Amino acid sequence: MRSRGPRVRGTSLKRTCPPPVRSPSNLPPARPLSRPPRWRRGLLALALCGLAACAPRDRQGTQAPEAQAPTFSDAPVLGAIERLTLPAGASRAQRLSRLDRLLDLFDAARFGDDADARESFWLSLGGSARGRGQEATREAALRLLDEALRLEEEPDLDADERDLVASAILLLTTDLHPPALAEDLSIRTAAYRELIDTGHPRVADNARWRIYDHLRGCLDGSIAAPPERRPEIAVHALYARDESIAEHLDDRAIHARPPLPPPAALLDLFDQIRAALRVDPRWAPVIARRADADERLRATALATLPAPRDPNWDIPRMPAGVGRLEHLAPIIRLDGDDLLIDEGRPAAKRSPYSAPAAPSIIEGALAQDGRGVVLYVAPSRLPSPALHGSLRALLAARVAQLDLAIREPRVEEDRGDVILSLPLEVVRDADLGPGAQAIRKARIHVHLDGRGPRVAIDGRLLAARPASERELVDLLGSLDRAYPREHMVTLSLGDDVLYQQLIDLLRALIGGPQRHYEVVGWLVDRELSALTAPSPADAEDRRLRLRAALFPENASATLDQPYPLPSADQPRLEALARALPRCLPEAEAPLGGPLRLRLRFEEGRLAAVDAPKARPSEARLRKEPSERVIACVHEEARGFRLRDHRDPIAIDLLLR
Repeated sequence: MRSRGPRVRGTSLKRTCPPPVRSPSNLPPARPLSRPPRWRRGLLALALCGLAACAPRDRQGTQAPEAQAPTFSDAPVLGAIERLTLPAGASRAQRLSRLDRLLDLFDAARFGDDADARESFWLSLGGSARGRGQEATREAALRLLDEALRLEEEPDLDADERDLVASAILLLTTDLHPPALAEDLSIRTAAYRELIDTGHPRVADNARWRIYDHLRGCLDGSIAAPPERRPEIAVHALYARDESIAEHLDDRAIHARPPLPPPAALLDLFDQIRAALRVDPRWAPVIARRADADERLRATALATLPAPRDPNWDIPRMPAGVGRLEHLAPIIRLDGDDLLIDEGRPAAKRSPYSAPAAPSIIEGALAQDGRGVVLYVAPSRLPSPALHGSLRALLAARVAQLDLAIREPRVEEDRGDVILSLPLEVVRDADLGPGAQAIRKARIHVHLDGRGPRVAIDGRLLAARPASERELVDLLGSLDRAYPREHMVTLSLGDDVLYQQLIDLLRALIGGPQRHYEVVGWLVDRELSALTAPSPADAEDRRLRLRAALFPENASATLDQPYPLPSADQPRLEALARALPRCLPEAEAPLGGPLRLRLRFEEGRLAAVDAPKARPSEARLRKEPSERVIACVHEEARGFRLRDHRDPIAIDLLLR
């Protein structure tokens, strides 16, 4: 019975494309690639390992009369049963032919998963590997490199022979240096591309297999990653063509980045490599064996990676800086009375939004993505019946978040627009998750109907309804001062809302770099009737004005402490104090002057907050603080710890 050596498989290379690597100095993932990678410097480093990188490429050089030209084998490698032993006194030509065939057997064992090629390879080397998996692959590459280096020492190599040996050394040396950083990956793939373009033809096909492995690994890795990380992994496949992908990954603004390559473009690179290998008689059977797996990869990538965004969609266009990054979720585009569900993917379907089957089709797209998010694409002049009907279909499909698509201009306007979003969280009464519960606790609520927005605070409606954009901006400014601790706002919609009204409201609430709120939660089960009007009618308006006056723009906090705290505790305490003036509006009554509170710390934790007896100089200025202010301070200081100071200490805080 033939003994088989340990398996040398394609998985010995890293089969998943490495994600963007963070540098030791905490730079952004692609910071090492902020300039074109200097891969030629990398090739020079490889040359120090024994590569004559500057060897002449002229393959027409004359050969010594007594030299014998190598006889290379073009027989299919798949299923090859060979024992490539060298007789005593073997010629240089025989050794070169053997090196070429061993490289092919090596790659057939790895990329073709061929047991016969694997056994032939190890028998030709005189035994079996001492390790398995990556260890066996590394051992095989080292032994092949050793043979190539011995051939390099031969005197009187002609130009073609020097080219073959140099190409083999570059290939094997690159194999033995797996990338640790993003720049290393660019150098590695650049070396393989150089071999394909200018290397010896007998080694170029081996380099193609490594580019094939890189492309397949990137696609495999992106498919297996969480949805939010898939694009940044898949884009590494561009190293098969480009020297740098910095513009896709560095920390520049989204308006300065190029569009992400669509999945079809990445698969085209994959197909080009496969086509070049398919026409080689040595590798055609291996490509045929891998055809089914490659086709499954293609189908999965097209169904999983984000569909391309069309910068020419008929959607609202905003100035740069209004929208937020969208989640690259499935696309639901409204086209007349139809929904184009999962547009841009093979499973895309068209269905009227009023059709009973529409929700189930949308659910299928959501299940594929797994996040419950959709990119809602609709024209800005969408009438209220179409908006209401399409949103009803999305709600029936249990959508958790709507990214309302908008367009913004890129920095270079000739490169088209970038697709961003205004996000809208969907919250139902039956949702019990922590996010839904936090949103439902928001004190500010906006009801939008055909007449415009109406604001309620703690369930009580304001009498004033903003009639213009300017009035809405002023109202939001008052809400910022009166309720500075609120970062979320809830929303309810009437049946007669126009899409442009919804977009304008979301732009005012969460649009722009200095947005008023971070989250807008759509309470789909809330109706206007659930809100109450105060009595008298303007009571809530007067309360809003009073609270806003308690938190002026120049509000400040001053610490009065017996001694400075050590180390980093003092700046941390000062940062806490700067955040506490936002509690002043909770008094909801005129304070008559600065408010003094005493913070008592024990074991580094806030143990109590109380109001010390007023000093004589302050007696006529201050009133007793509201219990609501003290409760607010407790809540704002929750989780605060002094790291180094553990002794009891009382610190006075003056809010003004």
